[in-house]
Amino acid sequence: MEWIGMLVTGLMFVLVAAPMLLLFVTFFVLVPLAHLAPRPSTLSRASFACPCSNRHALATFLTAPGAEQPADVLDCSVFADGRVRCQKACLAHVASSWRPSAMVPPFALIADGVTFREPAPVSAN
Repeated sequence: MEWIGMLVTGLMFVLVAAPMLLLFVTFFVLVPLAHLAPRPSTLSRASFACPCSNRHALATFLTAPGAEQPADVLDCSVFADGRVRCQKACLAHVASSWRPSAMVPPFALIADGVTFREPAPVSAN
């Protein structure tokens, strides 16, 4: 009959303690690691008139976090195989923006109120 008590105790451990342990690990290990991880580079596509070939091009750009302009051209429709073999003059003409992760709040509480971490959008009026 002692095996019934052991079975009930094991079942209670699985139903109560294991989810609590997983919740603890999530909040105190995985969430801080997500905030400390480096921001990844992003890929973006743009359609424009190529300054090198004077043709319409569709290119894929690699943008580093926080950069105003893309860092590199990864793919371009001007070249049949997609490999970029030009001077990449389009990098100077393309602007990009980068937004922080959804995990980072756009504001921070300070002693005197609230301050926004990124500049507020400028209205066109």
